[in-house]
Amino acid sequence: MPSAYSKVKELATASIAEVLSAWGYLSVFLLSFTINRAFLASALLPLYLLHLAYSVLPAILWNAPRLLFPNGWITLMKDAEQYRKRADALAQSQLEGKYKFKDDEIIRTDQKDKGWMADMPWRDNVEEFTVCGATARYVHLKPSYRSIATDNKAFHRPIVFLHGNPGWSYMWRNVFPALVERGHEVYALDWLGHGRSDKIVRPEAITFELHMRTLKQFFESTGLENATLVAHDWGGCVALCTLPRLPTSACTSLFLLNTFLPPRLSEISMHHALLYAIWVMTTRILGGCIPESAVMRFISPSISQKDVAGYAAPYRNLPRKAKASIYRFSHMAPVTPRVVLTSLRYTWLWKLFEGLAGPSKFDNLTAQARLSVRDDEIRGFWKSSERARQLDAAVVFGKKDPLFKDCKDVLARAVDSRVMADWAPHGMWLDGAGHYPAEEKPKAVGDLIARLARYHEPTVMRR
Repeated sequence: MPSAYSKVKELATASIAEVLSAWGYLSVFLLSFTINRAFLASALLPLYLLHLAYSVLPAILWNAPRLLFPNGWITLMKDAEQYRKRADALAQSQLEGKYKFKDDEIIRTDQKDKGWMADMPWRDNVEEFTVCGATARYVHLKPSYRSIATDNKAFHRPIVFLHGNPGWSYMWRNVFPALVERGHEVYALDWLGHGRSDKIVRPEAITFELHMRTLKQFFESTGLENATLVAHDWGGCVALCTLPRLPTSACTSLFLLNTFLPPRLSEISMHHALLYAIWVMTTRILGGCIPESAVMRFISPSISQKDVAGYAAPYRNLPRKAKASIYRFSHMAPVTPRVVLTSLRYTWLWKLFEGLAGPSKFDNLTAQARLSVRDDEIRGFWKSSERARQLDAAVVFGKKDPLFKDCKDVLARAVDSRVMADWAPHGMWLDGAGHYPAEEKPKAVGDLIARLARYHEPTVMRR
């Protein structure tokens, strides 16, 4: 019989879960009003600016005497230019797979660990490959011969799942079984810094290009062809930017779930821009101290305490720096006004201040500038590339998404209308779902994925 202590513990856990769930619903309600978002953003702004000042003040005081020398100004500007070149060169070397992480830049994840991994689904169905000296892992589930034979006339494309931020392949746990039962071979990748993959601890070493390389390396490692990519949140952004670099036969259909092209401030309403500003300022002020439970309760208030713990599990008993990729993603989106990214940061005054305050403090801005360039590239790909017209695509968004509702129509307009699934030619809203439809509506998400993955015969053969 359970002890009195166990009963008390269970009751306490249940009570905490109820309180947190109520907090999640309350926060969603309160922040559904633009005025409340504006109030919170204005309250955080002084703290954010104070934190920024505190971080750059030592460098400014150290470098200020250089302004007194004739060549000091030029030297400071050169320092800024050289740092940018090194950052861009690092990103390019990661994209090409030529970079190798140093041992002190990685927390190695042992797949044989008897700790948190033992409680996770499909622990024995995990495979791995190497990216720039780090280990990336993915779930791999194969259908039984019986399930394949249930409809031997259907074409069963392999399906590759890409999670967003914050998150990992755990988010797809309720979607996999029905797809495997239908006869699809399923893969779910964990980006470096997330899930079962190794954790990169130096933020400056985590570039968007590293994730592009990871996806490219995944296809090279598995040799997959004619796959359906299912991509959520930042996973979709990575997929969209990497697609032109994949072999033509690798991916023939794309299921985009609550995701986005590299964002542009001009395409985001004030309502949603304020929420992003709150997230950026909060992550900058608190860093790795933000509990995953608070984030998940806001994004998906109905989620159970057990599943909240599942999302947080990869960082259990690890130092705060293990979450570096979560916060790097948060500050990488190019929502800084384009005039800053394309013009102001190239002026001598900006470079002087950048050199004075320490160029490394502007590394996120440099990453945003690179991603802004990739944004132009991928939008051009969808407009003019013959390769883009050989794809099948679907854009699906949870109707109650508090984060990215603006992105649905932007994405649907950018993707060539000729490749959009005829059952959702302008994208689709999913009733009753928020930013994590795989949590709130897993059956509906699975059915739509299966519909796209089995959509006629392979597109490459059809056109």
